[in-house]
Amino acid sequence: MGVSAATIDGVAWRSPWRRRAVAEKAALYGGIVLLALVLPPWPALPLLLLTALGSARLAQVSLGHIYRCARAPAVFIVVAAASTAVSVDFAAWRIAVTQQAASTAVALGFRAFTASVAMLVFASTTPMTTMMSSLRRLGVPAACVDVISVMYRLVFVLLESVSVIRQAQAGRLGYTTARRSLNSAGLLTAAILTRSWIHARRLEIGLVGRDFGQPMPTLDESRPQPRFVLASMAVLGVIATVSVIVGVLR
Repeated sequence: MGVSAATIDGVAWRSPWRRRAVAEKAALYGGIVLLALVLPPWPALPLLLLTALGSARLAQVSLGHIYRCARAPAVFIVVAAASTAVSVDFAAWRIAVTQQAASTAVALGFRAFTASVAMLVFASTTPMTTMMSSLRRLGVPAACVDVISVMYRLVFVLLESVSVIRQAQAGRLGYTTARRSLNSAGLLTAAILTRSWIHARRLEIGLVGRDFGQPMPTLDESRPQPRFVLASMAVLGVIATVSVIVGVLR
């Protein structure tokens, strides 16, 4: 099963945490990302990862969804970590992996993966329209928010176009050989570029028609609940304290 922006946004709309204020979830998941970057790897990273996954279950976001979303980032993280662990000596034509480099690479990959999971859970509990409303309340210029919103909608259009065109090409046996696959990929790229240009122009005309840059009223009136924020800070504070104590005692 593939994962797209539409899939993540659909999960966010089904989550009961969509009614929570963005500031509440930003405090929790932003804190997880911050601690994942600054605390010692053990035991902070496993505890932070468990906290993110546990909050996903509380928000009724399935772990299978998180797994599918995290697969692609995990591949990039593994490649980056491997490049950190391996050192190449071109003078002696030798590849070496030291224990310290391997430990650093594992810690780096674990930090990145934990932060990625936290951001995926945040995205899976917060619809994009809610984020746009929060950006407006934070004082981000309305024109910038409009551009972000338009680009977000354009992503759905392009993803749907890619799926439809590729299915049509596959139905005409466009991917049976390497030569046909290369030709079909080129035609697909050309078609998507053309469609993206046309749809971007239409969206621009639509923005001008509704007075581009003027804020639009929304029905989102959620306010941060101090109890949730304090509970999040308490959990993160316990993790930070335990990690620091363990780091000092080691």
